[in-house]
Amino acid sequence: MSNVAGQTAQASAPVGYVAKMFPRLSETFILNEVLELELQGVPLHVFSLKEPADTVSHAQTAQVRARVTYVPERPGLAPLRLARAHWHVWRRHGRQWRRSLRNALRRSRSHGDPGDLLAFYQACCIIREMGGIRHLHAHYANVPAKVALLVHRISGASYSITTHAKDIFQNDPFASPKLRERMLRASFVVANSRFSAEHIRRGLNGAGEIHVVYNGLDLGAFPLRQDEPKEPVILGVGRLVEKKGFQVLVAACELLRKRGVKFVCEIVGTGVLSTQLKEQIRAAGLGDRVKLVGPLPQHVLKEHYTRALVFALPCVAAANGDRDILPNAVKEAMATGVPVITTALDGIEELVEDGSSGLLVQPVDASALASGLELLLANAELRRRLAGRARHIVEQRFDRRLTVSGLKTLLEKAAARSPAVQMAGTEAKLSTAYDASCLR
Repeated sequence: MSNVAGQTAQASAPVGYVAKMFPRLSETFILNEVLELELQGVPLHVFSLKEPADTVSHAQTAQVRARVTYVPERPGLAPLRLARAHWHVWRRHGRQWRRSLRNALRRSRSHGDPGDLLAFYQACCIIREMGGIRHLHAHYANVPAKVALLVHRISGASYSITTHAKDIFQNDPFASPKLRERMLRASFVVANSRFSAEHIRRGLNGAGEIHVVYNGLDLGAFPLRQDEPKEPVILGVGRLVEKKGFQVLVAACELLRKRGVKFVCEIVGTGVLSTQLKEQIRAAGLGDRVKLVGPLPQHVLKEHYTRALVFALPCVAAANGDRDILPNAVKEAMATGVPVITTALDGIEELVEDGSSGLLVQPVDASALASGLELLLANAELRRRLAGRARHIVEQRFDRRLTVSGLKTLLEKAAARSPAVQMAGTEAKLSTAYDASCLR
């Protein structure tokens, strides 16, 4: 993927997407959503607050038709672009521009954090470059929603938010008046599970417009495999962070080895716990049994699903409150026909029913996880039954055609209600080195 300089901006799009980084290897749920909205006829313009940092990317990013604009990550990166943005916003929204600038300067000085000022700069860039967009949709209730709220305050354009996990669970976020304001001013807020929706409603004391839209899969990309593999491969997929529970999976693998169980475990992903997990594997003498594969694009990852006998993701609630809800990797395994074992965290029953569509064990219980893995590795009939039911659930609840259809309706209603944003005419069409007209 590369930026395209010197191109003329595409025609105005009715919905603008605000993401912290697009595309991102670990955020296939956003990529899936963008692709399906486009297939359902919704033209998009993506505003990414950071440039991609991953060394590998998913092949389907080439299918994205939306214009992708990379907003400057630091004021010094594009001073002329920022100057034009401020001039544009000052001329059209002078009072709101001055008020927002004063607030951002005051907060930056009092907290010693330039984040509020940067968000103001990025909001001004988006306002100048959003063409005929009347509605923004922010993924995550933290920084992207902060920028969307600023665009709303200054220009009047409406916005909505899709929440995930970190942004609504980590470090007691609903204690922050700023988070509550972002959600309450939004046209609507999307939760990716019923459990998350109830958590948000409690955090907002019943206020706000909250909708449940599951993160869906392209089921055509994850066909049900026809044959079960012969080798006892345990597969885990996810970022190497505390909430994924891979440290528990390694401990369970140590128990399996001591019990004389034949297996190989592959863990796909990257993250801050990579070094710690490598040391845990070495100390347990599992170097020949447990492999950290690293990050993989989805078309390669699918091969690992196909040859895995069992899928394991023993998620935990992290010390800072961060947690998984309905991990996409579990859905992908279930869609492919790999029997899954995961943990009984709140909300997981929306995806996995213990003994019916998968196995559930208590979090941070390596012994129970090892016993569940041993049972699955040894019992072909159980694997077949769980896999069949799992595929049915994914088809019924998590087909992205169905989930995105509901989101499309919400976005179109919000865009229709939103006032037109006064633009600069030809000035907004200036292309920059931060624009990518496509992801081909």
